[in-house]
Parts: sequence; C-alpha cells; structure tokens
Amino acid sequence: MPRLFAVFALLLAVGCGGKASKPDGSTNGDGGTSSDGGLTGDGGTTECDVSLRECAHVFSWTFTAGATQPARVEVRGTFNDWQAGKNPMTYANGVWTATVELPWDANVEYKFWAQWDDNLGNPLWSTDPSAPTAADGNSVLSNVECSSYTCIARTPVLELVAPPSTTAASYELQVKFVPGTAELDPAKTVITVNGAIADTSTVTYDATAHLFHVTVTSGVTKPNKYGYVFSITDLAGVSARLFVPFWVEDTTFEWKDAFMYEVMTDRFFHGGTSMLGPNGPPTEAPGEWKGGDFGGVTAKINAGYFDQMGVNALWISSPVVNTTLCEVGVGANSGHCLGAYHSYFPMATGWTYGSEKDPVFAGFTDPIDPHFGSSADLKALVNAAHAHGIRVLTDLVVNHVFADSAPPKGQTAQLAPLWTAHSTDTTWFNVPYNASTNDCGNENLWDVSTSQQWNRTTCWFDPYLPDFNTSSTAVDRSIAEHAAWLMQTFDLDGFRVDAAKQVMRNVAVALRAKLSSIDSTSLPIYLVGEALGGDVDNVMDCVGADAFDGSMNDPLHNSIVSTFLYGSENPNDFDNDVQYDEATWTGRYAQALMGHFFGSHDVPRAISEAAGANLGDPWNNAPPAQETNPTAFQRLAMAQAFLLTYDSLPILWMGDEFGQPGAIDPDNRRTMRFDGALSAQEVTALDKLRTLGSTRLAHSALRRGNRTRLYVSDSFYAYARTEGSDVAIAAFNFGTSAQTITLVVTPINLTGTVTDVLTGTSATVSQGNLVITVPPLSAAVYTR
Repeated sequence: MPRLFAVFALLLAVGCGGKASKPDGSTNGDGGTSSDGGLTGDGGTTECDVSLRECAHVFSWTFTAGATQPARVEVRGTFNDWQAGKNPMTYANGVWTATVELPWDANVEYKFWAQWDDNLGNPLWSTDPSAPTAADGNSVLSNVECSSYTCIARTPVLELVAPPSTTAASYELQVKFVPGTAELDPAKTVITVNGAIADTSTVTYDATAHLFHVTVTSGVTKPNKYGYVFSITDLAGVSARLFVPFWVEDTTFEWKDAFMYEVMTDRFFHGGTSMLGPNGPPTEAPGEWKGGDFGGVTAKINAGYFDQMGVNALWISSPVVNTTLCEVGVGANSGHCLGAYHSYFPMATGWTYGSEKDPVFAGFTDPIDPHFGSSADLKALVNAAHAHGIRVLTDLVVNHVFADSAPPKGQTAQLAPLWTAHSTDTTWFNVPYNASTNDCGNENLWDVSTSQQWNRTTCWFDPYLPDFNTSSTAVDRSIAEHAAWLMQTFDLDGFRVDAAKQVMRNVAVALRAKLSSIDSTSLPIYLVGEALGGDVDNVMDCVGADAFDGSMNDPLHNSIVSTFLYGSENPNDFDNDVQYDEATWTGRYAQALMGHFFGSHDVPRAISEAAGANLGDPWNNAPPAQETNPTAFQRLAMAQAFLLTYDSLPILWMGDEFGQPGAIDPDNRRTMRFDGALSAQEVTALDKLRTLGSTRLAHSALRRGNRTRLYVSDSFYAYARTEGSDVAIAAFNFGTSAQTITLVVTPINLTGTVTDVLTGTSATVSQGNLVITVPPLSAAVYTR
C-alpha cells in the first residue's frame, strides 16, 4: 500500500549551487541546479562510473608583455561554453591561476582572456604557451585523467507518467521519481499547488515504485487552472523540479480565443496590498507612483469587471522590483523627473531559484516590487484570474536593467545586481555607453532595418539602462531562467516581451525553448513581442515556431488609428493595408498569432486622437479634458468594433473601453476611473464594449473563423467571419449619412435572419443578398 507522503509546511529553497551532470547546471530543464553530492575518488578504489568522474586541473598563465598586469583574467573554453565570469583567475607571485573541474578523459580547448580597466573594449586573448595548439588556434588539453578524482552524483529526474485526468469535480495525475545515486529525502521535498503547499490528504508517495499520486475529489471548480510544482532533493543533496500546469474547463482553450486587456498595475486600482508609497520629491506628480497594486487588480477580477467585457486574458506590468529613483525625461519630458511606475526600469532581472543565496543578489530578499505587493499577493491575483477563466501574462523586460551611479537631483545611486557583477564585461552588456554612437535616439537607431540589426540590438535606451548583449549565450540563458522562475512560481500563462526588436532573435528562441522544457503538460504558452515602430521586418523578426507566437502589430495599429480614429485613410486604402499586413506576417510564419490594438501606453489616448485634441507637450499645454465630443465617441465605437471582430488577437489598453483621455506619455497613463467617475457618454461607450466583448466570447466565428471581405468602398467596409455554421458580419459606415448596402452573402452560405448586437436591428437574407442600413460613423455586428 502506498504510504501517505508528508509535505513540509515551509517551501525550502532547493536546487542551488554546486556541480551538476548537465553543462548548464539544470535538472529536468527547470532552471534549478544540483548540489555537489560528490564522492572523493582514490584512483579507482571507490566505486564511481567513469562518466561521473571529474579531475581538478590547475590552469596557469604568466603575463610578461609589459609591466602592467591585467585587472581581470579568466580561462574560457569548451568546458564552460566560453562563457564570461565562469572561471576567473587569481594573481600571486607573478602567475595567474585557476582550478577547474574537468570531465574525466575529456579533450578541451581553451584560451586565457585578460582585460585592463583602461582598455575595456579590447581584451587580450592568449594561448597557453605550455600546451599544444589546435588548428583553430585554441590551446588543447587532451585525455584529462587524475589520480584523485571527484565523483559527481547522478541527477535525479521527475517524470509526468500519468498526465492530469480531469472531470468537472475531480482530477488526478502521477509523477515518477527516477533516482540518481540516492533515494528521495522526504524532509527536503515540497509539493505546491497554485503557490500553496498541497494538501497532504491529496498526495501519496509509493517509495517502492518511486511514484507520486495526486488525487483531488473535492473543491475543484470550473473553469480554473491548477499548477503543481514538485520540488525534490535526494539523500545525496541533488535536486530536481517539475512543473505540472493544467486547466479544468468545458472547452479546450486556444489563444485565438483570447481577448487581452492591458493593465498598467500602478495606474489601475488601489487594493491595499502596496507596501511602498510614492517616491516623493524630486519625482514629479505625472511620473509618480499612484498606488495601484496587485490587490486592486484582484478586486476588479472578483467584482466581474473583466468578465463583463468578455476579457479572458490579462497583461499586467512586470512584477519584478524596479528602481525607486526618478530619471529626467527627454523630448517633451525634458527636465522632468519621472519614476519607474511603469516597471520598465528593473533591478532584479535574472532572479531564479536559489538567487536568495546568491551573493550577486545580496540585499534582495524578494524580487517582487513592493509598490504592487508581495509574492503572495501576486499569486492571489493569478489564482483569482484563473478561477474566472482568465489567463495572465506579465511584461518581461529583456533588453536592459537599471543602473545609475550618479542619478539626477541629488538622489542616491542604485545599481541592478547583474550590472554590478558584469558592468565591464562585453559578453554581458554592450559597453561602454556613448551618447554619440550607441544611444538609441542617435541617428534613429530605434527602428533601423533588419539589415542594420547591429544598431537596434546594441543601442542603449538611456544612459541609466545598460543594454544586454543578447548575442551572448550567458545572457540569453539568464533571461530564460528568470522567465521560467516567474512562470513556475506564479503559474503564469505567457509573457508580453518588451522591446523585442531591440534584442537578438536568439532571445526569443531561448525563451521558447526554456519555457517549453518546463511545461510538462505542453499547455499552450503565449509569447508576444513588442516592436514599436512601422517596420514590418522588425515586427516579425522574433516570430516563428521556435520563437514568439506573434508580435504587437504596430503597422496595423497605425492604419487602424488613421482610418477609424482620424478618418484620414479611407476603407479602400485600409483594406489594402490589411491584406498587405496579413500576407507579410503569414508569409513569414503561417501560424503567427499577432496582437492587434488601437491604443497602448506608448501613444496618445484613442478618444483624444478621435477628438483632434492637443496631443503635444502636456507640461506646458492643457492636457485633454474628459471628452464630450459625440463624433469622437462614434469613432471610438468603430475602432472597438473592428478590434473585436477582426481576426488575430485583440488587445485593449485599460481605459479605452470607455474613452479615457490623454496626450503623450505620461499623460496617456492617467489613473483609471470607474463607476461614478464616468460620464454618461463614457458609460455608453463601456456598455458597447461589453456587448462586443461578450459577443466575441459567445461566437467562435469571431475568435477562430475565417474572414471574407464582403464590401469595400471609399466610405463603407464590411467583412464576415465564419466557422462552421457560426457566422458574424461586421460593417462600418465612415460616411456622414446613413448608408444602405447590399451584401452578397452566397460565398459564406448565409441564410435566414441576422441581428445587429449593438442596435437590435435585424436583416434577412433574400436570394443570396443581405441588405443592411448602417447609421453614419457607426459600426454594426450581425450574428444569428
């Protein structure tokens, strides 16, 4: 009989430090590392398989070409993937030395790397004069053996042998522990579900079969997601981890079904979880922390705010701790000090399992930003969302970290740990910063073509945002393991990856590979890159089967704004833009699932654009007031209707559901308003959005269906979405008077009567034609 497995009440930090049997130090692909667990060999008298033996080899190098010794010397080679920082050398008595554990009987190639403080850009690579040289110019050490070796403990493995089997009220699964060189240590084994210790009555462990069996027959709700993390350590001290996420829901979700809502957490709603208030001076009010937090998002989830709109995916700000400093802006914000309320000035990037014991992160006890709350508060947010059938993505900042050693206005320096550890290392950062050559604002390096990729991927956003060298395997691995930790710890469903066009494509590849490796149930993970700007090649650069699912479709955004909000582009031209856009991204990757939008935190507010408001400098000009212009609301409603009827994945920026006004950044990021703070026109706009969102949720044609153009002219546009027998028709009248249009619907096999969900007006198909009348500057969405 299986015995009840005792799960301890404290989640212990497992998997940090020491040697492992994989080159990257991981176990089961989860970013954890193994402890030593080694046995000392004596030339063969202690039992140890040859494949597990390591020899301590002393590398030594004497620098004689000059009186000044290097400030830093490392030995790099095939044994450490040529990575920087892995094997530093120490200087004593005129010789640089480093002791490195090498695999038994290995053949390794290596060189010495030296750098001087005044010569950061030109390190010296040197061969070992005491060793032979290979054809490629590297020094060679052949057939490594030793009289006294270390025996590496075999890495244990966790395998999902019976994937989750679910019903409306229960689920079960089985995980097998495959021992390395030792049995399981129950005292160092923890099983969590949705961030909490699993109920011991639901988990049994058969020590003979090495099998965990999870059976839950009560308390299961639908829809909901359950994320199990099995963290084990064996008696040799070697660890492994397995992430088992799954949903219990009526219909299998596809990311085509998503309607995503963007939340800038600090500017959304105060729910009482924030543990850190405003910066205070010299931070200025528009750029100050406003108190929105995880609790505020959770409160609105539980109140049904997102359910009423048909929203089933949330994109929230990066939860990783940011600087508490303010920085002086540029352009219209020049001279004004703005805080990091947006979460794009990260301090704790790179945090993963075991980082709380890593000297690099000394001083950090929790990488989650206290402005938003604690790790527990973020878990509560995600759990609440999942209980409403809502997926959760966070922003993921992969291009840079924050570091300012001489911040403005008398503030105290703050440096991200990764910058402190690697600030002079060109393998980690594109250093040094130079305002005239590698600042992204110089010579428009923001949006250069793919053929000039070295510009946009190596330039710095600002001198206080050190730019990662994302051509480096070490950097890509650090970013990917950080993302894996976030996903497993908080049971996330994907990431919106910030500034994707500013990094090398291999970041996207590393992220996809790492996150797929920890996803034991192959649950669909949505990765969408942000590539602000109109260059389609840049937008698509990180999209593919081995990379991101899609990108924020900025070229289409520009066309939506011109056509629906400004009215400067007619439907014929817009339809050409749409066809070109679709052919471009499907031509690059047929399965691409792009994110389309008409508003975001980077551009002026949609309602203010539609009203023709002053969108310039909000510091010296009166910012747009709460809008009252009926035409602006008509145009907003048309943009909303296109957003929720077009194919691809719709993304709504918070406040655009009712018409939040605003000029350029930071005025476009005003604190959200709810309920009694909305005008009658704003309430009407919100009601229309709710109708459109609910309609999209109810009709698979609007989520998964093919799109067929039915009519286009200089002032009218109509198309159908069809999936099986489900049909929806979207029609847009851009004219100044009502238009009656005859749509030929035989290509979509439409018969019977359809009704406009926005007005209740019905129309009936006759002899393959559907005659509809749409009021001026209005949209109609017909369904059966």
